[in-house]
Amino acid sequence: MELSLVPTPTHARGGPPIPGRHGTVPHDPIARRDRFIDDRLAELPETSVVVNVGCGVVRRFEPSAARRYLATDLRLLPSVDFVSDASALPLADGSVDVVLSLELLEHVLEPAVVLGELARVLRPGGTVMVSVPSAVPRHDDNDYWRFTAQGLGQLASTVFDRGEVHVFGGTFEALGCLAEYYTALTFHVLHLPSRRGRKLFPTVGHWLDRHTSWSTSPTALHTLAFDLLFVGTTPLGD
Repeated sequence: MELSLVPTPTHARGGPPIPGRHGTVPHDPIARRDRFIDDRLAELPETSVVVNVGCGVVRRFEPSAARRYLATDLRLLPSVDFVSDASALPLADGSVDVVLSLELLEHVLEPAVVLGELARVLRPGGTVMVSVPSAVPRHDDNDYWRFTAQGLGQLASTVFDRGEVHVFGGTFEALGCLAEYYTALTFHVLHLPSRRGRKLFPTVGHWLDRHTSWSTSPTALHTLAFDLLFVGTTPLGD
């Protein structure tokens, strides 16, 4: 497999505030990841079919795709077009141009099986974008795995011939996000009023990552990452 490990794209660094999950924030690794995906989807031909597997409660990226967009989840939710298990999608072989699967693999017992299913439904030359958590707290009863960049790349290489692992949130930003989360949790448990100052932690971490090259390296030892995104393609065939 031709695998590249790359740090967080610099186009989102130091620019204007990015619309994140909780409003507009200057630094948010997930918002940068989503912008990266938005940019890729915007380049697709109008005839493309995009399927979001494990979409959850929102139809994320549908406006960006502006193509035929289908969302599926294991649960019957208002956001889904059809209910399905990610390991057995009711889609024909080679019928999809782009498959999205964000923060799903950590919730399944056999991630490799799900990756194989995503590859099955992709047309030759199709693209898969799979994100997974790295240094984040456990966030669900069915939350089984955490990944390094190398680990995600190795897992993906069993299915896809080529791809890149992108790192969103380097060592200090990951530490800042954890500090923000556990500070908020501590205040909640102690029934103390919330303090907005905790939001400075990831901002300072992001600044440190920009000025410390080793902290965003996906291959150096002793580094952390907040979130990882594998972007792979299926062979074009004969």
